[in-house]
Amino acid sequence: MPFTRTPKGLAVKWRFHQVPTIWVEGPTDIFFYEPITDGIPCRIEAFHGAENARALVQALVDHDHPYVVILDGDYEILKPSPNPHRCVLVLPRYSFENFLWEHVSVNRACLRHARCGENKDLVGAEMQRVTQHLKQALLHAVALDIAARRSPSPPAVLPDKIENLLLDHSRPDVDPEKVAALVAVVEGQLDPKAVEAAQTEVKGFLRDRCITHLLKGHLVLGVLRRIFLRAAAKESGSNTSIPNDALTQILADMVWRHCQSNDHKLLKRAVRSETRNLISRYPTPPQSVVLSV
Repeated sequence: MPFTRTPKGLAVKWRFHQVPTIWVEGPTDIFFYEPITDGIPCRIEAFHGAENARALVQALVDHDHPYVVILDGDYEILKPSPNPHRCVLVLPRYSFENFLWEHVSVNRACLRHARCGENKDLVGAEMQRVTQHLKQALLHAVALDIAARRSPSPPAVLPDKIENLLLDHSRPDVDPEKVAALVAVVEGQLDPKAVEAAQTEVKGFLRDRCITHLLKGHLVLGVLRRIFLRAAAKESGSNTSIPNDALTQILADMVWRHCQSNDHKLLKRAVRSETRNLISRYPTPPQSVVLSV
């Protein structure tokens, strides 16, 4: 295995570059963070996996290396831990995909994809409806998933793909029978007190937050994809398709242009501020932005 691909090797890989590195969870995350680093000499690279993330964070704590590590919030957003280092940024939502669920930016992207030049709302009512639907349909399953993650031998609860839960593969609606079957399989394997604690935390989180902030990011993107394509097809009068990578890129571009939520503002400010602070620690002034996948 090449030196820079080991966990410890990644932690010193910054020495091979003349600009700061922003470490992110996976290659697709680069689509999301690239727009907010525009104009700042840096590179973005995926660290691939929890073991590598732990090594990068520990090296920051031990040696104060000049790089930034951005971590998904996962279910830790329910009980945030103290930040181990100023250059470790933890998302306040489950993952970057959850930051894409924003009405104005999704609508702008949908209008562009449908080649519509009018400024009208194609997705607002549907996104609002589906948000409530997901809360009703998946609230208990999410609590079970949280309790399972915290158990010594966690059973699988929520799938990685939304297709396994849908009524129809072209629609964003979840099938209650599929969810009930999933719950029936795992509920008896979990400590009732752990499930109750998770339910309490979820309800507290949702008092001023949304289920689409807490639901697994891949599931959120899968639902959003169906809302997007159905709205675009209705507006254009013909069925449309778009690869997931392209959809992620257009949504990321639009969300950073048009979304004004506190989560987005604070994340953008933190990424840009910490990256700029690191630039002075490099002896050669960088000339361009380099992105690594």
